Amino acid sequence: MTEASRTPHVAWTGGGQAALVELDGDRVRFRSTASAAPGARVDGSLLSTGTAIRLKVARCRLRGPHAPGAAAPAERIFELEGRLIDATREVRAELARLLDGDRPD
Repeated sequence: MTEASRTPHVAWTGGGQAALVELDGDRVRFRSTASAAPGARVDGSLLSTGTAIRLKVARCRLRGPHAPGAAAPAERIFELEGRLIDATREVRAELARLLDGDRPD
């Protein structure tokens, strides 16, 4: 990921990585190097433990780096919002721990 403030937490099965930005129960938001269409089911694994996660995408938006009229960047950043599928308490706890670890004191 090119964002210096975000460390990737997930490697997507189809390629790319993502950093967890928000977690609210089963609702999640990631900054991702890969896009996905709304309604798509995306598989990945946590980089910290190798645990598999699945996400049903509700929304995908291009977030940067880009500027109007500028050439397309080599690596785009997308914001993926969606719902975790079949996530256990342990998976949600690990995601919460990863998110808390990225917050400044």
